[in-house]
Amino acid sequence: MTNKYSIVRGAVGDLKKIYNSLILTDGLLYRPLETDEFDRIFNMDGTLTLSAVVDGEPIGFLSARLPNGEGVSYLTYFGVLPEHRGNGCASALLDEAERILRGEYGAQRIDIVFHNPAHLPWIIPSSTDGHPCAPGIQSDSPAARLLLRRGYAEWCAQISYYSSLDGYRVPEDQEKRLAALEADGIKITYYNPTRHRGLAELFDAINNPGWKKTVLAHLDQPIVVAVDENADGLVIGYTGPLSQVREGAGIRGNFCGIGTHPDYRGRGIATLIFCEMCRHHAEHGASFMSLYTGENNPARRVYEYAGCRGVVRWSNLRLKFE
Repeated sequence: MTNKYSIVRGAVGDLKKIYNSLILTDGLLYRPLETDEFDRIFNMDGTLTLSAVVDGEPIGFLSARLPNGEGVSYLTYFGVLPEHRGNGCASALLDEAERILRGEYGAQRIDIVFHNPAHLPWIIPSSTDGHPCAPGIQSDSPAARLLLRRGYAEWCAQISYYSSLDGYRVPEDQEKRLAALEADGIKITYYNPTRHRGLAELFDAINNPGWKKTVLAHLDQPIVVAVDENADGLVIGYTGPLSQVREGAGIRGNFCGIGTHPDYRGRGIATLIFCEMCRHHAEHGASFMSLYTGENNPARRVYEYAGCRGVVRWSNLRLKFE
């Protein structure tokens, strides 16, 4: 029987050591963190940290984001060392976090979702490659099961996809599809602001201001676009901006979103754009691709066609306060 724990506001002791230990103990995919990474993720402004302590030593902790302007808090992580489980410590951490976030900061709900600015990097199963952020909580984890028992609801789920780019080739049947589109004046190319128009308006049409902000801030990087030459070079689809970054042991092909204008959907444009992106990344040194999308998002067919396979299911959980 362990000594009685106490829940303390703030960080006590080496919480990084506990985090790196627990992700292995619990079979989680999160990547072990160095001190500077841990501090950047868990000690940024606007973070609530709670420590579970026995005899002055930490046995677990919880990290959450204070509510944003819409009253939404984000739960980033919580865990307790195995030898101190079974006595309600994890639930006590959650009880105290919920009390503080609701009572002191006016939170209307707590979400576990990719909107959380605290990004936990993770390692793709059966590989040494990584992804920069977990879009939820692993659906098969003990923590997810505990949260569901406490009344958190799964309101959405994300599927992470992975594909090696070694020797990547665009599927042969795409040549016929590309030729058919070109016959209609639609071309897959790279964005050129002197020749193409309507990139910013495309994001309004697909209703994604987040993508719009990111893409328009990185126009110096390659952006794959579909343009309608019969409409004065109107941009009707995109993916990008494209860059290659090290994640884990590999080089990841990086991008921010993929979308097609609603008026041009159903013609395979997104598939052609995605395949061209994969070709570009492979040509420029990327060894793999990873991404996530909603479990019920039809775009999954695009990724699967291009050779990506689903590797992890993540739950997006929510606790609403009355």
